[in-house]
Amino acid sequence: MIDAFENTKGHLSRRLVAALEGGQAGGGDKRGQQSAALVIVKKNCGVWLHNDTILRLQVDDSPEPIAELKRVVEKWNERKPRSVSPECRP
Repeated sequence: MIDAFENTKGHLSRRLVAALEGGQAGGGDKRGQQSAALVIVKKNCGVWLHNDTILRLQVDDSPEPIAELKRVVEKWNERKPRSVSPECRP
């Protein structure tokens, strides 16, 4: 997980998904997979006024939730919305 996170370039969302993939490749949860989620927050940087959430994505009840989360994260990165406050930079 650590290697995947540290060696992946780009937005934090991509690095976090890479860490999830690394954890799964390392054995994952013995109960299997069903859902995956990603929440990124930063003060004054949310995409909605008075909300610090930059990104919130969730995949439920999927046979391959990490792969589906990665697909959605890539779509989000293609159209990444601007932050609400100008002082918040990507």
